[in-house]
Amino acid sequence: MSTTTPNAVIPDIDEERCADLLVEFIRQRSVVGEQTTAHLWVTERLRACGMDVEHYTVEDLPAPLVLGELGGGSRPGVLFDGHYDTVFAVPSDWSKDPWGGVREGDLVYGRGAVDSKGTDVAMIAAIEAIAASGVELAGPLFYMSDSDGERAFRGPAMLNDLDLASRVGTIFSAEATSNRAIEIAYPGISTWKITAVGRAAHPTEPERGVNAVTKMASLVQAVADGRLALRQGTSQWFTPRVTTNAIRTRPGGGWSIPATCDVVLSVLSPIGVSLTDVREDIDAFLRTLEQEDGEVRFERKLIPMGGGRLWLRPAEASTDDPGVLALQSAIEAVTGSPATVRQFNGGWVDGAELMRDGSPACIVFGPGDFELAHAVDEHISVKEVAQAARVYARAVLELLA
Repeated sequence: MSTTTPNAVIPDIDEERCADLLVEFIRQRSVVGEQTTAHLWVTERLRACGMDVEHYTVEDLPAPLVLGELGGGSRPGVLFDGHYDTVFAVPSDWSKDPWGGVREGDLVYGRGAVDSKGTDVAMIAAIEAIAASGVELAGPLFYMSDSDGERAFRGPAMLNDLDLASRVGTIFSAEATSNRAIEIAYPGISTWKITAVGRAAHPTEPERGVNAVTKMASLVQAVADGRLALRQGTSQWFTPRVTTNAIRTRPGGGWSIPATCDVVLSVLSPIGVSLTDVREDIDAFLRTLEQEDGEVRFERKLIPMGGGRLWLRPAEASTDDPGVLALQSAIEAVTGSPATVRQFNGGWVDGAELMRDGSPACIVFGPGDFELAHAVDEHISVKEVAQAARVYARAVLELLA
């Protein structure tokens, strides 16, 4: 059986092939920061499809980024954006071996099955089908598999240095949407340490001190009350959000009224908001609280996000971008149901790093239940993986055939 697109015939994607690939891949233990051979497994699969493959060292990690390219014409290409690293798992918490790739009927269990080896396998199976079709691509097809997708998203920063974005029009990013949703909008993320500076004193004479914990409590309550006014930006998908993530005291030595107290705030910013905007809004908030209190002083420090970045920038693709339209068409053709276009609720994806003014368009789509990502007994449906592969293959050929 084969599937017909307007410009090409795609060989059918076999569910058993997808199951075999997924079982093999999960058995390649690849916890972020650990030694692994998963990159070699990915490389072997890509080279078998005729891709040219390069490895790029990711600083401080033992495993490299893998970048494959299937050559094509001069049309803007397609990039499959995946990551083969996973979070850790505690085997005693699981009913099955997290790295066993256990298959039970339609389900395959293992760490990374949803995030994001299931989607990676769907992408690889789609590349295999495209290569087997013999279609001459009008633009290049890339596959990037990062070893840092669970830590600092440093892979796309490397692709920026390689100027890959100038050769790509569409990025399909590997995250689970149950094959039903297309996610196109990503908030900016910045992390700030705020320090309340008071004055140390002996607990028997608290009136001589300024208790930084008490002052910080007022700040935390002000944040909860919505008094940190953040700029709204221009997004139709997101409004700004701030959460208190951690609090820590640093006593002035021994048994004393604490002179300092730290809190960590995470700020999610819509597109149209700059990092300078966020900083100015936080500073205005702190100065207001200082003026109201009259005793405390607040200091702020931006905590870098890794990979040489001070923050993760917001990004959005247009609903009428060619990649979004091609994916919508492919989903309906394969599943028989229309897709929902929405924002990404999982935080941020590394493909968004490559977007500038909406291009190339980073689009999240993939098999699996997002709620199972990082969970105990993480698992995915083989049928969903094969279905996603068919969707990917159709969408790529609609864009490049």
